[in-house]
Amino acid sequence: MNTDFSKNSLGYAHNIIDTIREPLLILDSDMRIVTASRSFYQTFKVIPEKTEGQLIYDLGDHEWDIPELRKLLNKVLPTNQTFDDYEVEHEFPDIGKKIMLLNGRKVYREINNTKMILLAIEDITERRNLEQKLKILASHDELTGCVNFRSTMGFIENEIARSKRFQKEFSVIMIDIDNLKGINNKYGHQAGNDVLTAFADVFKNNVRSIDIIGRYGGDEFIIALPETDSQHALTVLDRIRGEVSRMNITSSSVKNARELNLQFSAGIAVFPYNARNIKELIRAADNAQLQAKQKGKNQVLLERRRFVRNNPVSGTRMKMVGSSDEGNTKHLKIADISEEGMLFISEQDILWEEHLCRIYGPKGGPPFKLTCKVKHKVKSEDDLYRIGIHFPNMAGNVKENILNCIELQKESE
Repeated sequence: MNTDFSKNSLGYAHNIIDTIREPLLILDSDMRIVTASRSFYQTFKVIPEKTEGQLIYDLGDHEWDIPELRKLLNKVLPTNQTFDDYEVEHEFPDIGKKIMLLNGRKVYREINNTKMILLAIEDITERRNLEQKLKILASHDELTGCVNFRSTMGFIENEIARSKRFQKEFSVIMIDIDNLKGINNKYGHQAGNDVLTAFADVFKNNVRSIDIIGRYGGDEFIIALPETDSQHALTVLDRIRGEVSRMNITSSSVKNARELNLQFSAGIAVFPYNARNIKELIRAADNAQLQAKQKGKNQVLLERRRFVRNNPVSGTRMKMVGSSDEGNTKHLKIADISEEGMLFISEQDILWEEHLCRIYGPKGGPPFKLTCKVKHKVKSEDDLYRIGIHFPNMAGNVKENILNCIELQKESE
């Protein structure tokens, strides 16, 4: 080993670098360690006897043989280059992962023609970990660890754009925990928080890494499933329901460790079938979930309408006929309507799959006609038929007439 240092100069240099807070190495032209700072030994858990005189790449059983470091050092001496704040992440066998900023300088002493490299190492592991925690806190709900509302909406917006670009379906599930308010009122909010946390864990354990579990607010969650159709979304919910039925939720705030066995209601909507944008998609899933609640809770409903529909403008009426004007039905009650279809209520069953519809606008005048196809129908307990229809291949003027029959929603909705 050729140090080119006198004992006095080496001791002087060592005393100087020991005052530096960051780990610092002095390397000779062969990449051997001439000396190291006290901070280096403390940070990387090595001792001088096994450090000085060693090739830096051999240090600690080759744990410093880092490709990025080797590349940087090989540039310094031949090209007179320096490097500043070059970030390197490396897993050390004894001390774990370290994230470091490397700064290198070539030093030349004219007295004895010695070339050396000063390598300063800033350990920023704790800083990066803190930044990561703050980043997670900014995008996640603190109680459940789920993605927060703002970040969830951003994810859904991006996924809608991606679905449009690649023509892929995208499912959203709105989940509401049944009777959480009753738990809060009876046992306190800590019990309610324990329930929310337990449910969130079940959701996370039953989705893919590319899926998002979002906290929508209160006792509502959103599961966003990229490239997933309605049937696969139902499969995910079946898996979640099965695990929920087997779990026992206990809370320290409940006397005698009473088990809190709960259920949930959920609604599924799919882009682009049920919606054209995020507002319509969330509304469709929320509407399906609300219907599940109204039907007795502990249910899953799939939104089957082409698009979420609004109320018809007062005075709008419709008649449905077959392939000819014979056999006219009575005026049908329109429950809701969109530019793509409508849901109406009828006292009689509709037997044909495709019909001619006459729609009478709210402003009077002659009706306009268009073809409609039955998409689904249900006979309810009051013996009335609720029938959903779709409008295929509308001409431009007919579409304008339909829009005049739709009651515009308020911005707050």
